[in-house]
Amino acid sequence: MSLPLPPSKFVHWLKIISKFVSVQIVVQALTLVSGLWIVRSLDKEQYAYYTIAITMLATMNLLADSGIGISLSAIGGRVWQDPYRFGQLINTAMQLRYFLAAISITLVTPFLMWILMRNGAALDYTFILTIIVLIGVNFELTNGVLIVVPRLHSQISQIQKIDLILNFSKIALLGVAFLTILNAAVATALGTIGFGIERFFLGRLITENIDRKASVNQQDRAEIIENIKKSAPTSIFYCFQGQITVFLISIFGNAQNVAELGALGRLSVIFSVIGSVMTAIILPSFTRCQLPKLLLSRYFQIMLTISIFSLALVCLSVFFPGQILWVIGEKYAHLKSELVLVMFSAGLYLIVNSMWSINASKAWISKVWLQIPGTILAQIGGILLVDLSTLKGAILFGMFPLIPGIISNLYMTYKGLRESSQNI
Repeated sequence: MSLPLPPSKFVHWLKIISKFVSVQIVVQALTLVSGLWIVRSLDKEQYAYYTIAITMLATMNLLADSGIGISLSAIGGRVWQDPYRFGQLINTAMQLRYFLAAISITLVTPFLMWILMRNGAALDYTFILTIIVLIGVNFELTNGVLIVVPRLHSQISQIQKIDLILNFSKIALLGVAFLTILNAAVATALGTIGFGIERFFLGRLITENIDRKASVNQQDRAEIIENIKKSAPTSIFYCFQGQITVFLISIFGNAQNVAELGALGRLSVIFSVIGSVMTAIILPSFTRCQLPKLLLSRYFQIMLTISIFSLALVCLSVFFPGQILWVIGEKYAHLKSELVLVMFSAGLYLIVNSMWSINASKAWISKVWLQIPGTILAQIGGILLVDLSTLKGAILFGMFPLIPGIISNLYMTYKGLRESSQNI
């Protein structure tokens, strides 16, 4: 039974979240506008290339993390008030992340080029898209580390200002591209420019809270490497697992299927509103909390809110599919049943990802490897039951592994809370 928040605390958090959400709605609206603008402007072939490019960019970035983000949250929750120690942690994590990035880029880049050409992209166009993706990866590697600083310092308004600047800039650049030339390469380049803008402003923001010249800390390095050893196999596995729907439809389907999947994915952007609240407000607070009873209470409150939000959005897709599909254009209007599946999958993924984020913020990951055999068994079942060459089959296949994800994350949460109680 979770403990209710005291009235004063409830009002405090309600004000913070309400203020954040009001701005975040604007941010997500701008993101949705730019995404839908690209969907409606590109033909299906070009949108397929764009979908493949941004998917592979995300894959490289995730592989370059492999437990570093977990360590930043866990160690940062202890040292964030000391600028020098926090600076040591950031510089140590940055060094390790670029090392892992070199490996991920070497492994994924050939696959990116093959998938693009497999779906009809010319060799020179493939090279252009690949270079743009690699530049974007470079910016994202840094952003993924630096963003931890303002989050743990609860600099919510500053983070939102950066988000607003970033999204207004992308809309402006997209308008220029629309009036001149807009294809998959230009659309991907706009995202890369956005990452560069974010890097510039984050670099200026963090100087208030960390010592940028702090030396690498060997103790932090050892702890991060230990977490990498624990989570790297699962991180690598789930990196591809998270993108498996796009991979499968790119290999077994065609460019039209890839474009349709990418377009439907744009409609699930609304789930990122609560995901942003989770990342910017809830997780840093959860990370700093050290009282087991309060952690248990917070956990149930967080998961209940996320589940209700997800169910509401799925219901909207069931009752108003035509109206929702209208926003991505007539060429996607026939995807009503696929829309419901995508929204349900996005809601389920948000629940699993939130559970994982909570566990990762406290480094409750000792049994994370259990997800791998569970996911493999679920995928074997999926292969036997669905047609991977169809859009609907690929979406259904992507949902199978989420079930063992829920079970294993619940176990890790239970184990983490129990160990926290014993350590007091």
